[in-house]
Amino acid sequence: MDLSELERFSGKELEQFTRVCNLLLSRTFVVRTIYVQDKGRISNPDYTFLSLHQSVVRGYLGLLDWDLRKDDFNGYFYVVNTDEANRCALNQKATAILLALRMIYDENQDQTGLEQDVLCTVHDLLDKVVADYAIFSTRPNMEEVKRALTIFEQHSILQRIQGRFSQTGCKFVILPTILTVVSSERLDAVVSMLRKEEEDGDEEADEDTVD
Repeated sequence: MDLSELERFSGKELEQFTRVCNLLLSRTFVVRTIYVQDKGRISNPDYTFLSLHQSVVRGYLGLLDWDLRKDDFNGYFYVVNTDEANRCALNQKATAILLALRMIYDENQDQTGLEQDVLCTVHDLLDKVVADYAIFSTRPNMEEVKRALTIFEQHSILQRIQGRFSQTGCKFVILPTILTVVSSERLDAVVSMLRKEEEDGDEEADEDTVD
């Protein structure tokens, strides 16, 4: 495995190499564009660096059992552990919110621009979870929503634009990385499972209240 390109890196390039590798390992995805306060969408310098040096990054991460992959059409790099380790475990509520985000993304994909981001609010998300998709019979509390959305932002599935995740008016964009996180093939099956678990939980609660 040839990593000789590292020897030709300048000090600044070595710093960015380290940064990009750490980003991939901690956040899974590096997207083509990012939102910056007061500037809007800009090109992501980390994505540009990866595009120029993906071979050496792939070789280095391969030594650590990580496979670097690229979605050219949707504009992001991501890593997959070849031993299927370091998976992010989500509880039922967070999983349901993630599925709702994917369904919102699918509904609005025809309206996305070149970068294929979908604008959403926490209010929109909660309405979808309860009313349109009926994944939950009642709204999850805002602490659960905040916790889930924070995890998804940390893994570059979405990016907050305005407000806080604990506020219904909070605006964020769902990034195309969600297409990799939740495949079309798994979507329907998992939704059905969550609805069944919710129904079973409601039945158990009803039984507990009967003497």
